[in-house]
Amino acid sequence: MSILAVKSETHSPLVSYVVATYNRPDDLTEAIDSILRQEYRPIEVVVISNSTDETAELFSRGGRFDLDCVKHYNLPGRMGVPEARNVGFDRASGEILVSIDDDAVLKNPNATDTIVSKFEDNPDIGILAFQSRNYFTDEINRKEIPDPPTLGMDATDEFRTAFFIGVGNAIRRSTLEKTGGYPASFVYGFEEMDLSFRTLDNGYDILYTPSVVVHHKKSPEGRRPDRETQERLVGNRIKLAFRNLPWRYVFFTTLIWSAYSLVLTKRLSSLWRIVGRLYDDRDELLNERQVIDGETIERIKSRKTMLYGWWYGPHPGRIVGPNADPRRLFWEAENI
Repeated sequence: MSILAVKSETHSPLVSYVVATYNRPDDLTEAIDSILRQEYRPIEVVVISNSTDETAELFSRGGRFDLDCVKHYNLPGRMGVPEARNVGFDRASGEILVSIDDDAVLKNPNATDTIVSKFEDNPDIGILAFQSRNYFTDEINRKEIPDPPTLGMDATDEFRTAFFIGVGNAIRRSTLEKTGGYPASFVYGFEEMDLSFRTLDNGYDILYTPSVVVHHKKSPEGRRPDRETQERLVGNRIKLAFRNLPWRYVFFTTLIWSAYSLVLTKRLSSLWRIVGRLYDDRDELLNERQVIDGETIERIKSRKTMLYGWWYGPHPGRIVGPNADPRRLFWEAENI
């Protein structure tokens, strides 16, 4: 055992890894193996599964992960990733909660040491966002990395950002206690941005930490059909504004993204389904509506990321100009 591991066991906080999974036993095995290879101790692994295949056998008596530090909960029905992670957070015991996708792996065995050190050195940081790289090519997954506050910054630079991506991140327990975790009703897409709004509004900051790397496979197993995913992405984008932003943002976001749904799905029926879901959720959305304050909005705008003018979308400098990528306008169409 390394010196770092001995030090962690005697002086450092428990770190809980929470992994939500659905019918990906091979990917899940590799993800957990990468966690167990971490030099840091103490750690625990909490797996929340809705799987209907042989996944549970990995955790049964005598199974590959029949270990004291691994907890497996196989729950009936299919819940979305936000709800599954919230369940995992509730059942985890750590002061620091780390999430990686079940088709992702940690690149370095010292990643957990880095996570703990970043939180200890930056008491105002509530969330760490990891760098995501392609599992097969090691190329940076630019769409899975938060936007830097300066348009010309590189994805290898560390910076404070306005949001994080769910493929790999770490959250303080105290942050979750103040924010309430992910919005369970989102099912698929933008739950991280919703939590980002509330994290910033509660006085915490978000640090993009490229020294912690996850390799992401983007496995097709366990994913929802493309059109359903696109509809839920658009619907959640509108719900995000409704839950957190002043009414002017809600109005323009609804208008713009309703039109965009037609471009994205090429079906009027998809727009009706999106509108129908929003209407069905209207009472819940009104009850959950907590508008972030003006200082938080200006803080987000200063980082040239999610808010521009009165709508929720990328800063124009990220679409046109030096280092811009006009394909951002079609992110939802490509990033399934």
